[in-house]
Amino acid sequence: MVSLRGRWRPTLASAVVLLIGVTTGCGGPGPSSNVASVSTGSTTTSTTPANVYEQQRAEGVTRLLDDLTTAVSAGDLRAIGRLVDDTAIPAFENRWVTAAENFRPRPFSGDESDGRLQFARFRYQLAPTEEAETLVPADVQGLLDVKGSSDSWVAPVELRYALGGERAPGVDEPEVVVTNQFVVARYGDEWKLVGDAEALGGEPSPTQLWELPGLSVSDVETAGGTSVIAWYLRTNPALANLRRLLPDAVDAVTAFWGNSWDRRAVLVATSTPKEFDELVAPGRGVTGTAAAATVYSRVDFPRRTASGQRIVFTPAADDLAAPTLAVVLRHELTHVAARAQTALDAPLWITEGVAEYVGRKGTYTRFPDAAPDLTEAVRAGNTPTALPDDAAFAMNGQNSQIAYQSAWSMAAYVADRYDEARLKRLYLGVAATSDPARQEAAIQTALGVGRDELVAGWGRWLEGQVR
Repeated sequence: MVSLRGRWRPTLASAVVLLIGVTTGCGGPGPSSNVASVSTGSTTTSTTPANVYEQQRAEGVTRLLDDLTTAVSAGDLRAIGRLVDDTAIPAFENRWVTAAENFRPRPFSGDESDGRLQFARFRYQLAPTEEAETLVPADVQGLLDVKGSSDSWVAPVELRYALGGERAPGVDEPEVVVTNQFVVARYGDEWKLVGDAEALGGEPSPTQLWELPGLSVSDVETAGGTSVIAWYLRTNPALANLRRLLPDAVDAVTAFWGNSWDRRAVLVATSTPKEFDELVAPGRGVTGTAAAATVYSRVDFPRRTASGQRIVFTPAADDLAAPTLAVVLRHELTHVAARAQTALDAPLWITEGVAEYVGRKGTYTRFPDAAPDLTEAVRAGNTPTALPDDAAFAMNGQNSQIAYQSAWSMAAYVADRYDEARLKRLYLGVAATSDPARQEAAIQTALGVGRDELVAGWGRWLEGQVR
């Protein structure tokens, strides 16, 4: 007799397959054409074929995920302890304990400076998937066998959430979907959490704000509604400045970009390099400067929407003077505003250049003050003859400084020689593609000149600014 353990899974056939963070495989229905109904939280999805064992497994794990949702969102530490299996590694259990602690109700002072995250939606559920079945690793399965587990499963799971709630209804962000795999084990009629993708030898799922200890939250009203500032321990100086600077920074970005973005944001101030690294892990669509990075979960280009955008500040932000922090904040907000209209591989000379232009606008009176390294190069007879390539922006000292200053100065040149409306038009055309031919056409459409003429005019402008 073939063991069923670790080899069966529900196929949610009528749902759309989500590809975010998931490698798809081939799969299909079995020979039966019967149809059953499986509850996945608040939704009901048809599955084919109707297999009693498979259906009971899906229903049992759905109850586990519902209980996990309730325990985390209620800050119920005892419930977390009951839901996590004894074989789980401490780091896995600590993740849920930390999340529950950050969700626990706390006294609210009324000034919105020490609250907790508010959610319009928050739930864990089984994910629709067509991936090939993943087996529980042999070493993990051995531990479960010894403990008396009657079944185990690598379950495809989604976390679906959106910030919002009673205190922050204006956040109203698009739903964020985070996919993962949970190893779960059955004991009698109960299922328990054993591990996640990391237990399967894969990369851990992206760290969420509430999965790091010591989280606090402040709501700030900006032009588009409620913005959120989250922070951890020992970040108070930066926090105070961010709360004060954010409304004006949103207005400054809107003055350039217009009202076609949300005009609100989620900012995160970190207190250690480890916190920053976990929140901006590779693969999260990171763009930004040395003092901060903008991450996002998903971009829907046809609908011009982006979900899960967060501006994450390094611990060094605590040491920045308020005017410098304001430049960084406006720069990153420009990325937020433009994200849904920016190709994933858009050239950095336009994306970083325009962000720098918006960030620095009105902060200098002399060109050398804004671009000291570029000024020195031009004075030495090294006027740029080409736009900086993406590799030049790597954070490696003077080279990256010249790349950023060159990109900024190109945007400043276009705004000065033409106007800001045409600078935005240039961005929308060039940043929409990685194809050099289409970029060339976009330059011609926006400015009426080709790339070579644009670069030549920029060089002459630079030499005039330096003189």
